Amino acid sequence: MKYIGKTPLLMLVLFIMSVMLIACSDEDKATTDKQPANKNAEQQEATEEKLLNNITLSKARGFVRDEVSFEVTDLQANEPVELVWNAINGEYEIEDLYAVIGPKFAEEEIVLQQGTADAEGKWNGMFHVPEGFGGDFTVWVKQDGKKIGQVGYTVDPSFVMEPTSGPVGTEITIKMEGLGWSTYMRNWQLTYDNKYTGLVTGISTNGTAEAKIRAAGAVGDHAIRLRTGYLGMQYINYLQSPYPDKPAPDFMFTITEGVAATIENHVEDAPVAASGGLEMPKLQQAENVKVALSKDEGIVDEPITLTASGLPKDTEIELIWNTMKGSRVSGKGFGEETMSLDKVKTDAGGQLQYDFKVPDDLGGIPHRLDLVANDKVQGQAYLRILPSIVDFTPKSGPVGTKIAITIKGGGWTEFDNAYYLTYDNAYTGYLCAFNSQGNLTFDVIATGDVGYHLIDLYPGIYKQQEKDTDMTLIPQLTYSTDHPGSAMPAIRLAFEVTE
Repeated sequence: MKYIGKTPLLMLVLFIMSVMLIACSDEDKATTDKQPANKNAEQQEATEEKLLNNITLSKARGFVRDEVSFEVTDLQANEPVELVWNAINGEYEIEDLYAVIGPKFAEEEIVLQQGTADAEGKWNGMFHVPEGFGGDFTVWVKQDGKKIGQVGYTVDPSFVMEPTSGPVGTEITIKMEGLGWSTYMRNWQLTYDNKYTGLVTGISTNGTAEAKIRAAGAVGDHAIRLRTGYLGMQYINYLQSPYPDKPAPDFMFTITEGVAATIENHVEDAPVAASGGLEMPKLQQAENVKVALSKDEGIVDEPITLTASGLPKDTEIELIWNTMKGSRVSGKGFGEETMSLDKVKTDAGGQLQYDFKVPDDLGGIPHRLDLVANDKVQGQAYLRILPSIVDFTPKSGPVGTKIAITIKGGGWTEFDNAYYLTYDNAYTGYLCAFNSQGNLTFDVIATGDVGYHLIDLYPGIYKQQEKDTDMTLIPQLTYSTDHPGSAMPAIRLAFEVTE
């Protein structure tokens, strides 16, 4: 009772003290913030005075490469003048050869047009909307290297689907230009017959992209929709979003009788990785040593020939294979490990030739092969393991058939350790290759009507640090132009459902 009786008084005292402190704090803050705030206002006002609204464009928005006429007034008469644009460049930031940080963007000014103001301080002309990201941009006019006027311009994305018809298994490409770089506009999501298929991006290609899927389903029309969705799924009521004026493309693909020639199981050719891929550490070669492989990439068990020259004469060379082992989810960690492939003796001229098969190991980024003599690395080479289809049985059967599949050459980094599976363009789940040292063994249950059904494995991003836009654990349909790191190919499979 005694403690309860004092509580109101104690709270009253604390309240009065807090009010006094807040009042003092606000007074101090007002005193300290007043001058910088006024100074910033003055600077902003001065900037606004300098940047005139003296540019008139023939239109305020359009598409990449559109022709836009302009007229500028209030210039220094008979003086050089130029029109500039704030272009954006994008790339994926990767750390330590395996960790995906996320998209990274940098701004630069590019010159649209140059000329000379007339005697009345006017200038007019035409420019084409630069190729690059879509979104809201600023056009400035400059004289004497200083910006004196500005106007806004909006670049909208454009979409084209090719082809518009074909049999089951036909590759469908949706080409895009002017995809955005902002958080809201950089991720687009694709659905096929109202089933979620995957992600569309153009980060490293500055808004230009190609999404690839295959025609799946019965003969007839099939709906393909693209919508923005930075949270990893389509934003459906986009007309009520903060950007209701952005495109929301719909396509219809007509499936015809028969099957496409590409219906057979295959691994696509490896594409070019985003921004040219990773820059691997420079190989070490002792003086005058040259090391070469007959191929710098291949599938498991594919024959490879290693040749080297300039090595110590009549000396045993140990061939050391470097790999990664472990797991990022088991809690045991992972790290680099080595194994000896063989020991080979050089000839009297310091040369050697060694035939071997690509080890059954992780794909993704290349493995390093060390040539070691007398505990010293004499030379090195890189060998990359590509994915391959080892087993797919059976190839046909009734609904409910369990299809056994084995793929080798899966990777281990955050951008190549997983594949993302779609069944008839419906995203089903992901497969991880690191813990199984590149081996992906799984099964799929056959479903659907009589005919061919597609099982496609797409590259994607397993994990990333920045979460402004969700790009993880999703099939990346723009893998052939915008997948970071190691250029993993898509894997195309098909099963025929019988009566």
